[in-house]
Amino acid sequence: MTEDEARRITLLRAFEAPMAAPWTEADAAAASAEAARAVGEQAAPGRYLAARAQAGLALLLPKEPAAARLLQASRGARWPGPLLVVLAAGLGLATQALGPTQQLNLLAPPLLGLLAWNLLVYLALAAAALNRLARRKRAFHGASSAGTLASAQDLPGHVAAPPPVGLRRLLAAPAWRAAAGHPALRRFAERWSAQSAPLWSARAAVWLHAAAAALVAGVLASMYLHGLAFEYRAGWDSTFLSADAVHRLLNGVLGPASALSGIPLPSAAELAGLRLSAGPGENAARWIHLHALTAAGVVLLPRLVLALGAAIRVHRLAGHFPLPIDDAYSQRLLRSHRGGAVLLRVQPVQYRLPAVAIDGLQRVLRHSFGEQARLQLAEPLHEGDDAGHGAPPAMLLFALSATPERETHGAAAEAWPAARLLVDTSGFAQRFGAARAQQRREAWQRMLAGLGRTPVFIDLAHPDLAAAEAALQAVPA
Repeated sequence: MTEDEARRITLLRAFEAPMAAPWTEADAAAASAEAARAVGEQAAPGRYLAARAQAGLALLLPKEPAAARLLQASRGARWPGPLLVVLAAGLGLATQALGPTQQLNLLAPPLLGLLAWNLLVYLALAAAALNRLARRKRAFHGASSAGTLASAQDLPGHVAAPPPVGLRRLLAAPAWRAAAGHPALRRFAERWSAQSAPLWSARAAVWLHAAAAALVAGVLASMYLHGLAFEYRAGWDSTFLSADAVHRLLNGVLGPASALSGIPLPSAAELAGLRLSAGPGENAARWIHLHALTAAGVVLLPRLVLALGAAIRVHRLAGHFPLPIDDAYSQRLLRSHRGGAVLLRVQPVQYRLPAVAIDGLQRVLRHSFGEQARLQLAEPLHEGDDAGHGAPPAMLLFALSATPERETHGAAAEAWPAARLLVDTSGFAQRFGAARAQQRREAWQRMLAGLGRTPVFIDLAHPDLAAAEAALQAVPA
């Protein structure tokens, strides 16, 4: 589905799960009927949900003008990006790239700071990529599962994780702030900000890389414009470096540009004659060309490639927005359209459930998420297993009898940040006493709180269904 379709689905969902005025059950039924008539029974799930959201918002928006304003605001402003590129190009053009005097110091070239900054940016990007790769490698790797699965991210009662502070500020338009007065609009604002953060991050990357390229293009244009109007002389002086050392340094920095362009670098003996203390140096034309080629190779071209890569990611995300449709809300709608059960995948971690706990878990899921809910119990994960492929689980299940370990249980919680965390307390208090059980519960809470997570404790052997439902609906993943 497209970004706009995902946005509409998310807004309608905010009024339907839970039901919020002015949206009604009659409106929901009318939207479902209109979507079924428009796309037919054999339509793909995403197409049906998109058609239903379009039909539903046609009923909702006239009754809730704030929702219409928020829907428009959620599209975000697109003009800051092009403006940033224009300003960067203008700043580069206005820069006295060759310096305030008509003398070019070969050991302190004007582009040195620009080159160094971009190299640091590339190192930071590479370090971030390696860090992501290392975290994936350390994380658990869940087994692939068949069928339609519900991830925890959009189970009933789930509250989307807040977006990054910078993104929240960027999106803090008056319409977004007004959403705080309406629970459904606030749910949409929070959820959509979190869901669209990868897309907006990619858009920001496009314009930041394009602005960096525009800045260096403006600097290079400034260099050549000043070179046309004035004669610049190039030379060097150093308290510590000899002509041989300067020759090696310049070959290391400008050698690739020299080889590419065919512009020769002076020998060590020729460089000795370019000391500014001994003479006026030489015409700076070849040095301007070499520095321009170096800047183009180190900054301009890489930044354009990075901008292109980010633009491809934007195009892919905007055209095929990764909105989960395997959550309980979407599956209920699709089941009413076609029929079928909602499968909830539960991933035990270092815990093999006894039969009585499996039966209790099935009862908890049916009571909490409806009779259509069906348990799909994955094989337990053990230390050393990897995570990452396949659909994410709706829930992770731990045993209170296990000592909570950051390296194993905590790693599983980090690998699936959208999954609810259940801790089965079956029989622990009977075997070890209430005081020991309370200590163990506090140990689990402390370990998971360090990850920003909150577990739900349920005795699956003898579940209190009402309490379990309240806890599951109240605690986000």
